[in-house]
Amino acid sequence: MAKSKQVTKKVEKKAEAPLTTKKQNETPYQLDTAQVERAANALVAHMKKHKEEKEATGTKDLMADEDEAEQADQPIFLSISTKKHVNNTNSLKPTKIVLPNPIIASDAKICIFTKDPQRAYKDLVASDAFPATLRERVGRVLGVDKLKKKFKSFEQKRALLADYDIFMVDERVIKIVAEFLGKVFYGSKSKRPIPIKLTAGAFVDKTVKKDKEPQNVVGTPQGVAKEIESALNSTYLSMSASANTSIKIGNLSQTAAQIKENTEAVIAAIIPKHIEQGWRNVRSLHIKGPATKALPIWLADELWVDDSQVLDEPFQHKSIGEGKTAQTKRKWEEWEEELLDENELAEKKAKREAKKAKKAGPAKKSSLSKEKRKALKEDALSSVQTPLIA
Repeated sequence: MAKSKQVTKKVEKKAEAPLTTKKQNETPYQLDTAQVERAANALVAHMKKHKEEKEATGTKDLMADEDEAEQADQPIFLSISTKKHVNNTNSLKPTKIVLPNPIIASDAKICIFTKDPQRAYKDLVASDAFPATLRERVGRVLGVDKLKKKFKSFEQKRALLADYDIFMVDERVIKIVAEFLGKVFYGSKSKRPIPIKLTAGAFVDKTVKKDKEPQNVVGTPQGVAKEIESALNSTYLSMSASANTSIKIGNLSQTAAQIKENTEAVIAAIIPKHIEQGWRNVRSLHIKGPATKALPIWLADELWVDDSQVLDEPFQHKSIGEGKTAQTKRKWEEWEEELLDENELAEKKAKREAKKAKKAGPAKKSSLSKEKRKALKEDALSSVQTPLIA
């Protein structure tokens, strides 16, 4: 009996213990690393199990493109939801975020779109100063003129898209290339060309205006190689003018620990720099696969950004007819009554009549009875000497 009492006391003490161990001086606007790890483990386990079942049954993805080879590795995304729309135009440009664990395969074939003349950049990649391991991965260097001449049709662009894994573009001609390639390359984010600086390593006088600087500046082999390697080790953020955006943070082939590290690195780079008002404007953070449910890793306690947005009193709904003329109000009421059924219409009319009667007040009753009034009328007529009508 004594032991059972001790056990019950321990259970009661555990039940009375606080559910959280958060300190008072800690801020809620930070990631819980344990939650990120749990979500990453659950997502990877679910996606691997689904992939194994799909391979065992031999089912095919009906939504996949027949012209493109099926992806052996599935991407994992970070979904960011904000309380207010992102309106800062500077943050809407694609931003490079370096990852601790690269998500681009080490054997991916690269195609680079360059500014003309393309021969200068072909020689740069072929030079001995350019790393040999990286040179083997660069399968093609295309100038703007050659690109427009050889890949005019839709089918030719689709064939080019299928031939290479990664596409990179000189940031000086990114607008021209994007307009020419169109939705074939930019319709999805899977193989959208990555902007790079092909002038890396070359001396550029910053005091000279852009319209007066030399047009054919070519970077050094070491500088361009470093720029390409940095692009291969990064992910790119394209903030949309909305309250939701997503960014690729990993692949199914990576471990849950690697996905966790990438997630934390991306969040640390995005929220302070690319979201107005930082953590205060973040509503939720989720990680997900291409066809999975989103697993939460952070949720905001408050749905507002500033305390001034919270009303002290209940919201007073303003009717559509308020502040307008009596004729407009009457038309609006007539239209409203047309939508009601017979019972609702009768009930509304009864309420309206009761309201009018209440507003008019009780009717004044005469102090004379009906018989008394009739007698007084007859007496008045008999007192008249001459008839009223001849």
